[in-house]
Amino acid sequence: MKKHTLAGALTFSLLTAASQAALSIDFGNGAVEAGYTAFATPHETAGTGALQTISTSFVNTGAANVDLSAAWPNTTSLAVRNSIVRGAGNNASWTDTTGIGLVQDWLGSDTRAGNGNWDGAVGTSTYLNLTLGGLPAGTYSWTSYHHDTENIHTAFSVSLDTGSGSSALADGYGTDGSAGGSPDSETDGSPGRAFTFADMDAKGSIYTTTFTADGTNDVTFQFAPYSGAIAPAVHNQFFFINGFELEQIPEPSTGLLGLISAALFGLRRRR
Repeated sequence: MKKHTLAGALTFSLLTAASQAALSIDFGNGAVEAGYTAFATPHETAGTGALQTISTSFVNTGAANVDLSAAWPNTTSLAVRNSIVRGAGNNASWTDTTGIGLVQDWLGSDTRAGNGNWDGAVGTSTYLNLTLGGLPAGTYSWTSYHHDTENIHTAFSVSLDTGSGSSALADGYGTDGSAGGSPDSETDGSPGRAFTFADMDAKGSIYTTTFTADGTNDVTFQFAPYSGAIAPAVHNQFFFINGFELEQIPEPSTGLLGLISAALFGLRRRR
């Protein structure tokens, strides 16, 4: 029994250290989710996505000023640059106890104004780049949220460049919340609607990955929706991101390592 109690205490200590979110961003112009920093930006203008500097502090390296910007690098159309806020009718589809400030608005791409439909093989993609500058050297975990309380639902590709060239990551998916739509996520073979964070997690619209920053180069995520891949209709022709959380993965302190070593030594002696 003592062995299990000690192991549980050590696990709790590690999880507590790992849960210290350093940078939480809420895109769009609606209400800001508690604990997040707003990245408010105009809709369909030359200034949409313009660089903003956010002061934060990371668990390993301390205080930092992180530059965040969005760009649509392979289209000149301003109409592709979306910063959307949904209304009360659509937002009522969200039933979780928290999160409405996060999911009610998003930053994204309207591919109809960009390069049109692209299914990964046929057509031309419409990119949205999110660039982070000023990240201290370290390893980071990324969690982003992709939900529209109206009817848009789209799978998307993801690539990442940390300074040595772009690498493809796993695909992601964005869920919707309201009934209907063209196409309709309830009838078109999609995962279907989401109403809570648990639904989003189950249906793949909470995207996670890890990466290492070198402390010098920018880090750029590039997103491209599989526009029209389900159906060449409006609600399958966008990319959208509500926000993200960026955490520095903690390095165990010398004291914590000593505690773990002592605990393991004690466990071995009790056997």
